Amino acid sequence: MSVLERLYLDYLHKTFGQEIGYIMNVKPGAIVLRNSYDVNLFEHEHVICWHNFLVNVFDPKLIEKPCALIIPCSRIKPYRLSPIHKIIDSQIRLMDADSIIQVYVLSEPMLLVPRELDIYYPFANYDYPIHELNEGYRIKFATMLSKILPKLICYKYIAAILPHHHRRILVKAIDLCNNCVNVEVFEYGKKAFHNVKIVTSKIVKKCQQICNTSY
Repeated sequence: MSVLERLYLDYLHKTFGQEIGYIMNVKPGAIVLRNSYDVNLFEHEHVICWHNFLVNVFDPKLIEKPCALIIPCSRIKPYRLSPIHKIIDSQIRLMDADSIIQVYVLSEPMLLVPRELDIYYPFANYDYPIHELNEGYRIKFATMLSKILPKLICYKYIAAILPHHHRRILVKAIDLCNNCVNVEVFEYGKKAFHNVKIVTSKIVKKCQQICNTSY
């Protein structure tokens, strides 16, 4: 178990006490949190708990990786089971870059999720269709994300591979935090599976070059 996993689980225990039994027994992939027009998941107490963790506890320096890659959430949970994530993970492993690239998932309503946490509740247990993200919550997403992005300045290089929707959110959040971080953003393009593999390879090579230059 990683340092970040222990930190998050300790936080859950301290926050929810006896309720932690239910939280820890929800199996990855079981969708128990569903967004609706009546109850938006941005307002759910367990999601708010995660937002508080990101703002008040999360420290990316604990992960000890020099580069970061931001990728989109997926309908499939946990994220790592989705085809796009599998392609990205496979390319990173193939190029032996696990130790230098930290993967983050950009998500409504979770904001930013370190990928090692994606097997845990609530990240592995929610459904938030993109078409249900109205303009008000789109602004909320970008505004809240802008409060997290300054924490990423510890990375030597940050890249993002995102579809248009998530790219707009990230660009807006960067603008709201006064360009607090530099992120090289790549879009999927029309041939997503093919393009993601090529782009991931380019990102890994750049990270490796940066790391080699630093030593």
